[in-house]
Amino acid sequence: MNKQLQTFIPLCDSIGKLFYPNVEVVLHDLDTQKLVHIVNPFSKREIGDKMLNDVNDINSLQEDIVGPYNKTNIDGAKLKTVSTIIRDEDKNPIGMICINFKIEVFENMYDSLKMLLNIEEKQDKPQAIFSQDWREHTLSTINTYLKDNNLKLEELKIKDKKELILYLDKEGIFSIRNVVAYLCEILDISRATIYKWLKECK
Repeated sequence: MNKQLQTFIPLCDSIGKLFYPNVEVVLHDLDTQKLVHIVNPFSKREIGDKMLNDVNDINSLQEDIVGPYNKTNIDGAKLKTVSTIIRDEDKNPIGMICINFKIEVFENMYDSLKMLLNIEEKQDKPQAIFSQDWREHTLSTINTYLKDNNLKLEELKIKDKKELILYLDKEGIFSIRNVVAYLCEILDISRATIYKWLKECK
């Protein structure tokens, strides 16, 4: 890990401790493009995991703070997220802190307040942070399927995973570049298995 990033670890730990268990804090090293520290890891990511974000997109950002914006966790939980770019003395980006806040606890209360106060929510998408829109769309499609079929991602059997893959095919997910590798990671299956299932149903 970049030594300059080590100074941010106590900050990450403090935020995670203050808002436990509803906030996950993730620290990325942009040089190695890997996750180097994580607090309250409800996204199931681990130290050493490759970044989901494209470093070229990060380098093109005009502001150091992106968000807050909405995301969906791997288990379907709705999140509010803010990402902060860390720069060195020469203003070069060296790291990124992502703070993911579970908001489901407050959703019903907020919906009631919106109705009472006649609030219209307007929220812009962040600058393609990062080229993640396709991941969000894929995850949202998966969670819709799981909800409609009363299934949980971590409990899926091989038969369930095959039916999910076929559903995603019908939804056009496989027209997305790099989506197969992403699905292999989420579903813990191989590329060969995915292609085999798709071929069987052609």
